[in-house]
Amino acid sequence: MVRILFLAIAVALSGCATNQLHFASYSTEAELAEIRNTEINIELVEVSGAESCTKCTESSKIVWHAANYNGFFYEGFAQIPVSDWSAFTKSALNPAANSKTQAKIVINRIFLKTWQNPQYYACQSEISIFINNQKYNGKSIVKIRGSGQELLRANLAQLNHDALEAIQLSLKSAYLNAMK
Repeated sequence: MVRILFLAIAVALSGCATNQLHFASYSTEAELAEIRNTEINIELVEVSGAESCTKCTESSKIVWHAANYNGFFYEGFAQIPVSDWSAFTKSALNPAANSKTQAKIVINRIFLKTWQNPQYYACQSEISIFINNQKYNGKSIVKIRGSGQELLRANLAQLNHDALEAIQLSLKSAYLNAMK
């Protein structure tokens, strides 16, 4: 009976984005370098789908999940502090300036998680890319050791710049995944 209960709980939690990121493997330096160094030969003409949440939950389309235990437990869901997702995505992909291939990207989901012990920050990105009336779907998880946040007080965490770079790496990796 205990085994069945444990199995049922494990199956229920496996679909949860926060658990997928918590139990994901860490990205290696070689993997991150490959993502950074791969050139994208498209002209990115449009980015859409970036809907920021006001009352953020785990199921929000674009969300940051901060979790911490430092003498007290803090967990919250918040808006990712990016005001222009089109410019942010273009910066992430760093596409070629004079490419003949035009692409549109739809952001389907961005889930950023930061955790204090063990310290890591991780991002899951899901995008759709449209090139010449063809649709390509990409998904990626980037997980990096280190602090992606600072706990300022009991109910206030602050995202650091490194976590934003992880989002950009995850977006670029999702693009590369879609184009395989």
